[in-house]
Amino acid sequence: MRRQGYPFAALCRMEKVKSAVMMALVNPNAGGLLVSGEKGSGKSTLGRAARELTDMPWVEVPVSVTEDRLFGSIDAEAAVRLGKRKLQPGLLDEADGGIMYIDDANLLREDILSSVLGVREAGGYRLERDGLSEQCDTRYTVLAVMTPESGTLGASALDRFGMFVSIDDEPDEEARMEIMQRVLSYEKNGEAFRREWLEETGKLKKKIEDARALLPEVEASDAMIRLAAVYTLKANVAGHRADIYMIEAARAIAALAGRTYILPKDLERAAEFVLPHRMRPEPPQAEEPPQQTQQEPQQQEQQPQKEPPPPQEMFEQPPTPENDKIDTEEHEGNNEQDKDEREHMENPNAGNDERVDAADLNVVLPPVWIEPVKGREKKKGSGKRSATRTDERQGRYVRAALPRKKVTDVAFDATLRAAAPFQKWRKKTDCALVIEKEDIRTKIREKRTGNIFLFVVDASGSMGARERMKTVKGVILKILLEAYQKRDRVGMIAFRKKQAEVLLPVTKSVDFAQKKLASMPTGGKTPLAKGIEKTADLLDMMYRQDPAQDPVVIFITDGRATASLNEGGDPVEEAMHEASRVAKYNLPIAVIDTENGFIKLGLAKKLAKKLEASYFHMDKLSEDSLLHIWRKMS
Repeated sequence: MRRQGYPFAALCRMEKVKSAVMMALVNPNAGGLLVSGEKGSGKSTLGRAARELTDMPWVEVPVSVTEDRLFGSIDAEAAVRLGKRKLQPGLLDEADGGIMYIDDANLLREDILSSVLGVREAGGYRLERDGLSEQCDTRYTVLAVMTPESGTLGASALDRFGMFVSIDDEPDEEARMEIMQRVLSYEKNGEAFRREWLEETGKLKKKIEDARALLPEVEASDAMIRLAAVYTLKANVAGHRADIYMIEAARAIAALAGRTYILPKDLERAAEFVLPHRMRPEPPQAEEPPQQTQQEPQQQEQQPQKEPPPPQEMFEQPPTPENDKIDTEEHEGNNEQDKDEREHMENPNAGNDERVDAADLNVVLPPVWIEPVKGREKKKGSGKRSATRTDERQGRYVRAALPRKKVTDVAFDATLRAAAPFQKWRKKTDCALVIEKEDIRTKIREKRTGNIFLFVVDASGSMGARERMKTVKGVILKILLEAYQKRDRVGMIAFRKKQAEVLLPVTKSVDFAQKKLASMPTGGKTPLAKGIEKTADLLDMMYRQDPAQDPVVIFITDGRATASLNEGGDPVEEAMHEASRVAKYNLPIAVIDTENGFIKLGLAKKLAKKLEASYFHMDKLSEDSLLHIWRKMS
């Protein structure tokens, strides 16, 4: 006999997330709930325990769900008996008027998750499949949980969840003891433990039922609607979903409290669940020049005073008069000594002395999303990052298709559905179902593979002199941590002085990569062209070994090339020429610009344009909602 689940009321020290679950159950218009927490935090136990709080339909979406099971498909039994195509409802229809629960939502196929959330918003969908064309109306509430270390959701998917709550680790010793005691008691005798909490569970269920009945009477006054708008504006959210979901969440809170009106404290409570996953940093505001009165110019003419320097000049060395009108887009950095070279002339040992900087662990890095490959050969290997089609009889069965060659992996369900409507007109045999060649369908499978991250790092003296290498190492370290979670492989090329070297061959050992990164020194000139040349050579070798590889190249440099490949050559022009070799591979490439200071030449941005790569500035990485690494458009 299957043992019943852990009681919802017995969950210890999870009042905030339990409150959010009850709000989602009370008001379907609140947009559902996404619960995030580390492994073992009890989020899945919480999600499944919520089932006993409602008599509404409860449908659980498995990670391996197919489109046919989700949307529905032809009823094969009816087709065989009647010779007619009839829709067999899918999970979306079964969840109508109830709850759709998703465990490990971040592991669900991106298109499947988008469909589940999109249908919930639209209240229905139109199915075009196997000769069927039907409009299906369905409304449900999405309750989902996820583990962040298994991967993140994109900003678009997060925004479609009305509410979000994170389960934090319990730091209190007494609380952890209480949790263990309850779990041990449940494991020892589950039925007896459930009986202990039966009354409390019944109270919560009755509270939710009463709140659902009261909800239609709960109204939001104009003052509360205005206050909700103030909250969302201060949070700098995108769009209007947050405004609507906040009002609906506040209505649920008021209904649970037995009120037919919303109070400011309800909106404050709702904001805790609606705004955190939507908040964006405030955009930089341009400083307005102070308005001068008509008398001020006359006073300045009579008593000329030295004007205070602009704010940025109080911290940066002001440029010389000759450089006041430099066109930074046309200046190539090789005809005259740039700022770094002047620093080296003033202090020759500043850039030549090798130094090793520690990584800055306070760097904030947005989630990394890599443009999916199209038209390449099917990839082999394993991992957790990129979804790829595979000819091997491995991976998740995602859909069926007409075969283009000899079938070795038959999609029996699709084959039966294709043959079923024609059984009345086919020659009767001893077989229950007559299948002909044109009915055969093959399985399209998909599995996850890891990526190859190739870092090309500027380790010249300017990086060390400005202490930018601390931030650079922090950024690379954060990407390495994600690479470990996704089972990626990593490699690293460093260029400084007059050479570039493969500091780390492509390896699965992220620990080894971290050690190499920690000991990487800085010093000398910037042989940018040499670094790009070495990158192109390494890519040539990798593709000779395996043409199906699709590495991700990340250049981290300020673009100020000061060392040429050939005597008397132009370092910048040589770098741009070598960049064309890398661009031809149509790879996902990113350029992270480390240039800072008052005078910015913008050479790294030009390099990104030449590579047709994603461009990011080091100082603005934390302001981006996504580190989108895209590939050259071909």
